[in-house]
Amino acid sequence: MRQPSTRWLLQEPSSGARPLLFCFPYAGSGASSLRRWPGRIGEIEVHPVQLPGRENRIREEPYRDFETFARDAVRALGPYLDRPYAVIGHCMGALLAHAFTSHAQEVGAPLPERLFVSASLVPARGFYGLYHPWMSDRRIAQELQRVSTELGDGALPEELVSLAARVLRGDVQTCLDHAPPAKWLGVPISAIGWDGDLDVGRDDLSEWRQYGETTEYVLPGDPLSFLAAPSGLRKIVEDDFEC
Repeated sequence: MRQPSTRWLLQEPSSGARPLLFCFPYAGSGASSLRRWPGRIGEIEVHPVQLPGRENRIREEPYRDFETFARDAVRALGPYLDRPYAVIGHCMGALLAHAFTSHAQEVGAPLPERLFVSASLVPARGFYGLYHPWMSDRRIAQELQRVSTELGDGALPEELVSLAARVLRGDVQTCLDHAPPAKWLGVPISAIGWDGDLDVGRDDLSEWRQYGETTEYVLPGDPLSFLAAPSGLRKIVEDDFEC
């Protein structure tokens, strides 16, 4: 594995012009949450993005607003934006992918060929979902253990649960403070939902049309299905990422 030239990536993208897919993590997680994803989808290289404050960047201060994140992420990934690329995110990761795209547009950086968002309301709708900053540590820990069990990873060690709960609580607060007005991005969007998702339905996905030309999809499964990169999701990425 080639060491990346930035802490934001786990692996250096290959030399040449192969298209890249930058994947942003969901709340409370890091780049390893996408370990079930393949390294490539067709000719597209898949690169999970690592945020500060988690995993191998645990000693760094986490972001507490999307604007600062987007500024730093566009700058850090700038050397790789000279080739076709797309961004994808799930839940909070979709908000990160949107913020990245919006900032790239503002500063005149190369824009992604496509913005993929999964299980996410539009940013202007504001905070939603199960988790809240006022949830007890016990409740958050219980939910983290439930998710780990559903993913087949088994029970998490208590010290890991404590660390993950702290990261998740901070991410939730960051999302709570984020509700920017809708604006047109000029980037085509694939808005992906899951038929077992009780928070984001097809009508919610259609609201992404305020941000760019949007195609909506609803795939079988619940939101956690995203983490396994099911074949239907991989097909959407490969078909919609025109480069």
